[in-house]
Amino acid sequence: MKKSEIYRLVNDYIGVDGGYLGDFSYRTHREFYPCYCDLDNIDVDSYEQGTTRKRFIAILEDSPPAAQAKIIQGVLNKYPVSSFSDEEREQKQVLYNEFTEIIKKLEPSNSGQGAKGEIKNLIFAANGLKPDIVLSDSLNNDIKIVKNAEYCLVYDWPILEGVFLWENLVKWWANKNNSIFPENNSIFPDDKTEFNLYSRLMKSLNSKPEILLFETYFKRLRRELGDKFPALIPQVYLHYDPKTFKNLKGNKRLSRQRMDFLLLFSKQERVVIEVDGKQHYANDDIANPKKYAEMVSADRELRLNGYEIYRFGGYELYGKQGELIVENFFRRLFKKYKIL
Repeated sequence: MKKSEIYRLVNDYIGVDGGYLGDFSYRTHREFYPCYCDLDNIDVDSYEQGTTRKRFIAILEDSPPAAQAKIIQGVLNKYPVSSFSDEEREQKQVLYNEFTEIIKKLEPSNSGQGAKGEIKNLIFAANGLKPDIVLSDSLNNDIKIVKNAEYCLVYDWPILEGVFLWENLVKWWANKNNSIFPENNSIFPDDKTEFNLYSRLMKSLNSKPEILLFETYFKRLRRELGDKFPALIPQVYLHYDPKTFKNLKGNKRLSRQRMDFLLLFSKQERVVIEVDGKQHYANDDIANPKKYAEMVSADRELRLNGYEIYRFGGYELYGKQGELIVENFFRRLFKKYKIL
């Protein structure tokens, strides 16, 4: 949202009285986000002391577009046009219509801020030969692994709204291996099922920098976040179809067939993390402009399809300094998406 839109929502639609926002008290402001916006992860009290107006503005400014859309909708639900006096209703209706259009622009499915479409195929963590994947139903984008399926994992449970959690992945793994998922939500690495999944995912990693990133993610954040810990999914294969490439009739597929890591903050909010060794941009120690061009071209395609991409140079992910870099990155990322 633009600052001007935020201030119009606050001053012109809700209204301000003595520096306070509408009829909000500190208590009702805290309750507003879960009750009206379906947002359970906004900690109002973490914002520095100030009026409800100042806190509301700060929260809106800090929120990603999808959350901003929910907050605006929450305002419109709490303050419908009918709640205002007869003298105000004409002006409020104009503003109501304006903010309804802003919501449409902010929602991930209608903006460049999120990926479109459903996640149907999550193929990941190959620890051997690359899976050979074909389209089995081109109309529904259904795919089938016809070779090397034994080397990869396929998450075949529905991916629901909200953050895709590590807990979801562990429950799926427990079911796949006829294990018992602990009812007490024990924290890694105390639970055997969770440790076995972690170990299996580690086997798919190709380099020391990737291993450091994955290990550090768990070591520094798993216990702290508990049952709110997002799943960091390694070696995720995109929806690609090498067996039917000739039948695409001019439709190009992404040149990158695998993501190093994927986080799903919602069905539309998808974050890709890449760890670049010199093989991404050089042959041995000689720079290769063609490789670099292919890499940045694939990045553009992913971004245009709504993915957010972050890159690490393998050189920076070594030792204690590398661990600090990784921890700081994830903490900042999780604050952006209201996980922390």
